[in-house]
Amino acid sequence: MANDENAPRSDGTAPGDALGGPVALRPRHHWIVRVTHWVNVVALTVMVGSGLRIFVAYPKFARKGETFCCWPAAGVHVPHWMMFGGWLAGARNWHFAAMWLLVVNGLVYLGFVYLHGEWRDLVPRRGQLRDAWEMTRYYLFVRRDHPRQGKHNALQRATYFLMPLAGILAVLTGLAIWKPVSLGALTWLFGGYVWARWWHFVAMAVLVVLSVVHVFMIFAVDPYSLRSMTTGGYSEALSPEARNARPFYHLLPRWAGGRR
Repeated sequence: MANDENAPRSDGTAPGDALGGPVALRPRHHWIVRVTHWVNVVALTVMVGSGLRIFVAYPKFARKGETFCCWPAAGVHVPHWMMFGGWLAGARNWHFAAMWLLVVNGLVYLGFVYLHGEWRDLVPRRGQLRDAWEMTRYYLFVRRDHPRQGKHNALQRATYFLMPLAGILAVLTGLAIWKPVSLGALTWLFGGYVWARWWHFVAMAVLVVLSVVHVFMIFAVDPYSLRSMTTGGYSEALSPEARNARPFYHLLPRWAGGRR
């Protein structure tokens, strides 16, 4: 049988790249991180779509006859294709089912990264603001060379740190508006039912924005990292730092191996 040029090699390397040699693959993401990542994708997609369906049933934050200070998008139409659940009751059922999936999955993920020590790659550290500023300057072509980084650059670390916090806020505010009487203290903590609903929407918006930016940067800067979130392997020879890559700039493997 003919050899498959795209098949993984037995010595842990991938097929040759444009530089002419094999690309060494090193473990990057544990299988628990990979599974919880894709479960989150499903859970958040269902929650956002069903949440919008619930929201359009009463697309205001103020009670009837009252006004609300902080909703600039009043009257904005939500496209039908963005909503999920069919009708209000169906959307609520999907929303709560996805919520519990998100909670359980999030606890598994947070427990693993804590026990496995991977939290060190995610939490802010000394010099975080300086490093984030240098990455921003680099993406804006003000700085020529890619800043030195570890597993994640400073902007990625900030994103991956903020997303779980936004998820926790979404869950807590969701519980507050689901059970405003039974969980009255929680609802009060967020400023009452109206403000808890607003904070719930803000948390969702933050998660959506961070997710969209995350997906964009994956495809625009480091599409080779997709393999690390499916099979777990990653080639440092194709990293953005090795390619001196910016969005849609030095995207191909032929740029690896030198700074240009």
